[in-house]
Amino acid sequence: MEPEAQYSLTRPWPGLLALSHGRGFVPVVILLLSGFAYYLLGLVGLHFSHELQGFSAVWIPSGAAFFMVLLGGYRWAVAPLIGMSLVATHLHLPLAMGAGATLGATLEALLPVLLLRTLGFDPRLERIRDVMLFIAMAVVLGPVFTATLGTLGLCYSGMTLPAGLADIWLLWWLGNSVGCLVIAGVLLVLATSVESTATPRCRLFLLSLLGGVALTSMLSVMQLSVGQPTLLLFALVPLIVFAATYCGRQGATLLAFGATVASLMTRHYVPPDVYASHMVGLFSLDVALIWVASFTGLVVASAYSEHGVSAMYARLAERDGLTSLINRATFEQRLTRAIDSARRDGRTQVHALMFIDLDDFKQINDRFGHAVGDRVLRRIARLLMSQVRGRDTVARLGGDEFVILLENCTAGSARQMAERIAVGVRGVAVAVGEGICQVTSSIGVVPIGAGTGSMEEVLAAADGAHYRAKDGGKNRVHDLTMEALPDEG
Repeated sequence: MEPEAQYSLTRPWPGLLALSHGRGFVPVVILLLSGFAYYLLGLVGLHFSHELQGFSAVWIPSGAAFFMVLLGGYRWAVAPLIGMSLVATHLHLPLAMGAGATLGATLEALLPVLLLRTLGFDPRLERIRDVMLFIAMAVVLGPVFTATLGTLGLCYSGMTLPAGLADIWLLWWLGNSVGCLVIAGVLLVLATSVESTATPRCRLFLLSLLGGVALTSMLSVMQLSVGQPTLLLFALVPLIVFAATYCGRQGATLLAFGATVASLMTRHYVPPDVYASHMVGLFSLDVALIWVASFTGLVVASAYSEHGVSAMYARLAERDGLTSLINRATFEQRLTRAIDSARRDGRTQVHALMFIDLDDFKQINDRFGHAVGDRVLRRIARLLMSQVRGRDTVARLGGDEFVILLENCTAGSARQMAERIAVGVRGVAVAVGEGICQVTSSIGVVPIGAGTGSMEEVLAAADGAHYRAKDGGKNRVHDLTMEALPDEG
């Protein structure tokens, strides 16, 4: 069975790729039409690159063919086989050159896909590893086959060479490489971006950058057309990097595509004699810089994507899944740092630790169910977060136990906050059917200062203080330095 890539794709790609599967007349027609589409894209590339020279500055079909073979399967390699044969016939290329170019185009789309599938390549290009695999296999290695076989065919054809063999090989490789990088890059990103995260502001920013990239590319080619090198070309790199930074891989690939289109359309108006005299030198510079800018943009976008994923997992690792509060492991780390800072400070009390336990919470679960209990815990978590200062840490230890680390807080302030929280907990009411579920809390408060013991000892002391509050009748606050007093109200 032929291996097929299984990815979540945006419309219309799943339907189009599905048409080529199975047996019968329709799949054959689809593949034949894909070959004709390859041919038409080749003519477009030659049209905007002065067909008389026989070279395309950007070989558009290379990227499209790689994309279809990667996502649709090996049967789509028929497209470059048919399409390049039609291009060779259209250009009246000698048999040796046409055969070399056709075989090279087929291998260019087929072999990189085979290698990428073997290496576990992900076409979403969200990781640096996948970007580097794409560049190495599809963008660098793939065009080597076309450039090498095409140049060998040209040597055996007896045609007059428009430039040296090395220059011809490099031009051929560069055109196909940029075509694969830009065209396949933008197609892969658009096809695999199932969930668009672009905001209206991001789209406006991207549109502005796209205009800047197009203008930069056009002005650069116009200056090159009069034989003047220009540093304006180098502006493509920061513009595409900005797009990659703020709009991700969509921004990087779309801007690279815009720069390529602008360059091709502008060079179409360059006089053929000027283009021929500078084909190898100046007019390869803008294409090479588009290659560099596109590559840089993809790497930057994937780096930001990986950083975002890592940050998300790091946040999940330190949060409680139910309440989104800090979990026990992370809280213990912060508490340890707070104890160390209090010892260095030398005062009797620098910070305070508050231990909060919901009274008779098991009865809520037994009477109303765990779903209602979870709702109560989330309400309590929101209440606690609304009562503390920005520098304080609220965590859920587990079950119905919460703790709050009050940094740089006096004993009096800690006591007042604890009493305020106790009143707030009493005010939490969760609607259950036709009734209301209410809860109270027992809170223990302990100081953290120069004489504080270990993290475990501090937690044990706070836990003991909260049990003193429960023993005193529940629904109250107990500070280790004070007698338990019932809350007012």
